[in-house]
Amino acid sequence: MIERSAASNLVPVPTDVVLLSVTALLAVLALAAAVVAVRAARRSTESGRTEATAPPPAAAPDRLPAATMLVPLDDDNEWRKPLHVNGRVVVPPTSQQVVGTALSRPQVRLAIVLHGLTYALRAESRDRITALMRREYRRRRSERLAAGRRAIRAAQPSSADAWMSESWIGELPAKQRSKTSVES
Repeated sequence: MIERSAASNLVPVPTDVVLLSVTALLAVLALAAAVVAVRAARRSTESGRTEATAPPPAAAPDRLPAATMLVPLDDDNEWRKPLHVNGRVVVPPTSQQVVGTALSRPQVRLAIVLHGLTYALRAESRDRITALMRREYRRRRSERLAAGRRAIRAAQPSSADAWMSESWIGELPAKQRSKTSVES
């Protein structure tokens, strides 16, 4: 019985089938993102209805009194101590917690990715990236050519190398030197 290897069972997939599959996957992801966004919007409107019955917050003054001191958010001062409001304990978050929460939201992540993509696809960015790639290609090509020239020089000694191996002016070549030493 003839055994087949695992590699022989693979069938090449046409490019259009791969593109169609990737497009379908992206469509499913977009649909899932839309469902998540709709659910979040519904939750925010439901929480907005419950907050509508609560008393409105006091309006912030246009100008702070002269005796007001602004405290940095990261300091562990009295401002960071838990407060008791309507029988509940409220702990103000640190600025790191606020930033982490804001940046971990899906809409913010999507906005960051889309901003990066639009920046990368701008004509200026494309031109800059193309110029960098062209420069790198030329640098590598010149390195390859220089390495090739060095390899050729190493394999074939040049005429300068042959000239350096000859005797100095006024000296006899090695064959004539041995004859003259025997005669004398």
